Amino acid sequence: MGSLVFIAPEPHPDVDAGRSIHHLLRAVPAADFGRLIACLVDWLPSDTAALSAAFPGLRVISIDTLDEQDRFVQHPPARAYSTSVEQWRSAVIFRSLAALNETTAIEYVEFPDRGGLAFCTLQERNLRNFLGEATIAVRLCSSWTQLLDAEAQVVDGRRLNLSDLERKCLRDCDRVIAAVPSVAEATRVAFAFPAEEWNARVVMHAIPPNSRPSDSVIVSASSDQSLVFPAKLQRSQRPDLFVRAAAEFLNIAPAFTGSVLLGMPALDEDYAVDVERLIPAAHASRFSRMPEQQGPARDAVLRGATVVIASSWDDFCPTAYEASSLGARLILNETNPAFGVETPWRDGVNCLKFDGSVRGSADALKRNFERNESLQPVQFPVTPWPWTLPGASRPPWRTPTDLPLVSVVVAHFNLGAYLAETLASVRAQSYGAIEIVVVDDASSDPQSVLAIDGLESASGHNLRIVRLPGNVGLAAARNIGVRHARGRYVLTLDADDLIHPEFIALGVEALENRAEFDVLVTPAGYFLDGDPLPDSRAPVDFIDYAMFTGEAVLGGLLENRFSTATALFRKSILERFPYLESLSCYEDWSLYMRMCDAGVRFIVSNDVLFYYRRRRNSMVHSQRHPERKRIEYSDLMRTSAPAAFARQSRHLVIGIASPVAVIPSLEPTVPAMEPESEEAVDKTSTIKGAFGAEGKYDAQVAFAALKLSRWAERKVPWLVGASLWLSSRAWRAYRAIRHR
Repeated sequence: MGSLVFIAPEPHPDVDAGRSIHHLLRAVPAADFGRLIACLVDWLPSDTAALSAAFPGLRVISIDTLDEQDRFVQHPPARAYSTSVEQWRSAVIFRSLAALNETTAIEYVEFPDRGGLAFCTLQERNLRNFLGEATIAVRLCSSWTQLLDAEAQVVDGRRLNLSDLERKCLRDCDRVIAAVPSVAEATRVAFAFPAEEWNARVVMHAIPPNSRPSDSVIVSASSDQSLVFPAKLQRSQRPDLFVRAAAEFLNIAPAFTGSVLLGMPALDEDYAVDVERLIPAAHASRFSRMPEQQGPARDAVLRGATVVIASSWDDFCPTAYEASSLGARLILNETNPAFGVETPWRDGVNCLKFDGSVRGSADALKRNFERNESLQPVQFPVTPWPWTLPGASRPPWRTPTDLPLVSVVVAHFNLGAYLAETLASVRAQSYGAIEIVVVDDASSDPQSVLAIDGLESASGHNLRIVRLPGNVGLAAARNIGVRHARGRYVLTLDADDLIHPEFIALGVEALENRAEFDVLVTPAGYFLDGDPLPDSRAPVDFIDYAMFTGEAVLGGLLENRFSTATALFRKSILERFPYLESLSCYEDWSLYMRMCDAGVRFIVSNDVLFYYRRRRNSMVHSQRHPERKRIEYSDLMRTSAPAAFARQSRHLVIGIASPVAVIPSLEPTVPAMEPESEEAVDKTSTIKGAFGAEGKYDAQVAFAALKLSRWAERKVPWLVGASLWLSSRAWRAYRAIRHR
């Protein structure tokens, strides 16, 4: 029997991560405790010491994500993950697990869903069969994406990337662990996973909270009983609803003399102040704070009180189970999936439920004290521990012996000075079944013409030159190359870039073993034109990096978080999704966006396997007028945006989102080339955006508009049509007045 490894992020006031690992360690069967390993990610030394003291004999591994000492040769440094810190943390966790795996047999690894910490480990599973015999599970415990639907939060590029990481982890893991079926289904809907793909991997298991006496009795309601809101004052817990409902109840129940207790504030003290302002002056003396959040004093408050759980989202809410086991009367928000029909909570049996509104909550409080229904303690759901269930069924990993042909398609236009180095990096591949298809897009400069002439005279079975009579553009040239490709796989490569010698071998083996995936993408390392070529055998610190999440459902709407132009594809997927030849740029972004929207799955390498040459006059880095950038971005969204905007609301979103075209770049920011002259810097390139200088809130506006349009299409489709009709009439009226 192998070890059971649990990844525990640092104790955090919002998610009670430290509390969860304590509950797990208290409840785990004694026979399994000896093989538990707790990987504590960024815990304070005092918290680590307290956990070790509470559980003698527990094997603890501390993971410090600020430490770069153990970075693998081809892994990017922390600075590469500036817009995706959580991806860096997942890389450090993977390296720690790799070190552990060298000395310890691992049977089961469990990650929380919040933070996407399983990302790099799962990508290594798919790429190299890392922990191939182990089960990698992700437990639902209030991911950031779920909280986004439950409360107002800051939405920026980093948070969108985090949501993509969380989604990718849930989609790629062997097993998803949910406390109750309704929470599993709510998560599936939030991430838009296909039911057949999702349900086959979901298992039910809830970690028991602190053990309580089994003979507890729910107290009767009384006029002097306390009303308790036991959660932290954060938006998803709805303390505002509780305060308003409690105040209304005090107004309609003058005979009630009990106190009203609020939980402790979370990190947002300003929000806690806003909640306290909702307390009417006439009842201010009745409201106070709970003495503390944990321990005997807290239990004493809950015991015999009426406890209101007003939150609209919980993954399980152990507080409700603890309060019920202590004898408290529970009033629960029935719109919360943790208290839905598929949960142990039954209205009038072990709790009272309300409809999620202030009036509904006040009515439930009135019902509680007037009718004084007899309630029973809730029965905790008992299910097998996840690692005792049969492991995930996967075919054995095999190294291909009959190597499928890979076609490397190189689109070339006036890059003859670099073409030889690019082809040399292809010929240096460790993989033995490669053909090179060079598509020359009617090059005109003499050096490029000579280079193509020389290649054409030397072409043969493994090298073919396709010379186009006229310039058709990059997208069309790649499509032509794909049509000429004879391989089962296609790798697209620009004529001035380089690839790692193991790129194709790794990718083919992964895609041959993982039939459900169609694309392998890799981080990119950037080097300046004229610098020595990167050495793949030694650590290289590039001037900058581009990091990707592959299936960038949300982050990919604001910047290309999918892949560079270079990726390894099944040829069949490129035949299904050709490059859009109408686009003058962003053709790669468009391709990946359309693939992702159709459910195509990506494997993402943690190693840098692609080297991007930064040239002064490259398409990406050449100066373009801001208005042209807006048009190009709008055209990308018009032709490639997800199906959710495929109808009329697409144009509403594009109108609002177009300012972001000049904020994120298709490529990361790298040290700028020295301009030829001061006049070469166009002062009009500074776009103010929709709100404030430099478009500070453009990304948030675009994302909010996207969510609003999707909601409107689903819930009130008539509103979209009416908005467009009104906008059209308003525009006509404006033009008529203007031309008078």
